[in-house]
Amino acid sequence: MSRVSVALNCPSCAGPLTVREGDTHTVCPSCGSSLLLPLAVRRFVLPTMISSTGVLRAVRKKLQQVDSKGTHIARVRKPVLYYVPFWHCAAQANGYVLGVEPKFKVKEIPIVDSQGQGTTGYAVARTRKIKTRTGSEAVEREIQIAGSVNISGADLQPMGIPSLSADSQLSLKGIDIQRNSLPEGLEVLQDESEREGVFVDPVIPLTEARSQTERYLKRLGAGVGHGLEQRWEYTVISGHRDALVFYPLWITDFTSEGRTFQAVVDGRSGRILRGRFPDTKKDKKYLSFAAAVFWVGFLPVILDGIFSGKLQYAATDGVRSCNTALIIGIAALAWGTYRFLKMLQDLQGKGSDSIV
Repeated sequence: MSRVSVALNCPSCAGPLTVREGDTHTVCPSCGSSLLLPLAVRRFVLPTMISSTGVLRAVRKKLQQVDSKGTHIARVRKPVLYYVPFWHCAAQANGYVLGVEPKFKVKEIPIVDSQGQGTTGYAVARTRKIKTRTGSEAVEREIQIAGSVNISGADLQPMGIPSLSADSQLSLKGIDIQRNSLPEGLEVLQDESEREGVFVDPVIPLTEARSQTERYLKRLGAGVGHGLEQRWEYTVISGHRDALVFYPLWITDFTSEGRTFQAVVDGRSGRILRGRFPDTKKDKKYLSFAAAVFWVGFLPVILDGIFSGKLQYAATDGVRSCNTALIIGIAALAWGTYRFLKMLQDLQGKGSDSIV
């Protein structure tokens, strides 16, 4: 993934500096000065709670569920730990909404329902509420909202995980980071090289994350003026507090019967978030067995009816039999069963996968 950086000048030699998003310190490549960036965003990391061995156990457990026989032939590669970035942006929205608030008067009018009658036979009396507008008045409502949003700093689509943004209607399923909350256990990230795993650089700049946060808070503030007519609002976003949080995700590949599969495992809970697994063939075998049981139980009954004469009936012109129609029906049913088994055989050859 490409890096997003900003250009600065070294205060010692005026040489160019290249600082990545989220860096708190850097070293000048020209003079070697170690520089601290006081206005930089603080970086945190959620350490993984499982090891590579735990990832392999989770994958093999899932393989055992979907295809017990395929577990022995599957070859799982060594998992790789990735720390994916999330911007945690918090701010305040302050302002006011001006508008016209309509006034209504509610009146209950008694009515008689001639259709509905009680047990005594008399008509049932009911009331209906009528809402009448009586006027309007100018109002002013204050906006005071403090909130935070978590925004994906990198595209997680290659991992099969949807990105999280301020416009997302739902949070990420199965992952501890949600749209508006962070899990406990954050640790300050000083040096990436001291930790195992690959740290993914954010490709979404902080300015974009802040812009999304402002739109989210303004959208919440607009709800304060709900019900007002001829509305006018003014909102100011202030008090930005930002952080870059790295979340652990394990990725492992495995092969089974010459095919390659991949699984993404949550580094906090050990749950499989996304993945493709070779599906079990038990369902197809059960369907084939059910078709065989049907014919074993159905065919003797039909043959007995044909040869015993039980399907004959008396007509005005003599005795007739249903054997011809029955044979045609049996032939059609046999053809349908053959096509059904042929379809199962084709699916057996192609294979079907289980998607998590």
